[in-house]
Amino acid sequence: MTIGEKKKKENIAEYLLFLWQMEDLVRAANFDLSVIRTFLSNEIDAKALDNEMNWFGTLIRAMQSSGVQQKGHVEEVNEILIELNYLHHTLLNILHHDQFAKVWNAAELNLRDFLEMSGNKTMNPVEACLTALYGLMMLRLKKQEVSAETMSAMDTFKNYISMLSEQYRIMRSGDLFSIN
Repeated sequence: MTIGEKKKKENIAEYLLFLWQMEDLVRAANFDLSVIRTFLSNEIDAKALDNEMNWFGTLIRAMQSSGVQQKGHVEEVNEILIELNYLHHTLLNILHHDQFAKVWNAAELNLRDFLEMSGNKTMNPVEACLTALYGLMMLRLKKQEVSAETMSAMDTFKNYISMLSEQYRIMRSGDLFSIN
């Protein structure tokens, strides 16, 4: 099982963030599998390398066929985001999931501020929170300082996305009665 397959099975939000990071890695490597192989050979054992390279080959083909060589995401990302957005609305408006509503309400005010600052008020809440968390991950990788206020907002996003991911896992397992 590849790293991506494992993440997809365990936590859909982590999988999406991982995919976004791998899309950026593929772009940075100019879609050259040999560059990616060299990078990965320092990170994972030789036995797993071939599986990972097959996974990257599939990702590269998906990026090229989706026309997202410069920016954007593969179709799988967009499909999962749509599913998560539907689940978000189902939990709030159909199932009236109280615990989810509390976590969402805590994140919603911070999300409005984030969307205002980003200039993209049309992004759905799931993608917006994931985008914010991806930005935080990039800042941390660059070892840039993050204000306490920003970290507080990010914590509300993490809690919301974490609960949504857990509800997604439950939904995908077919145990719909546990979701409420």
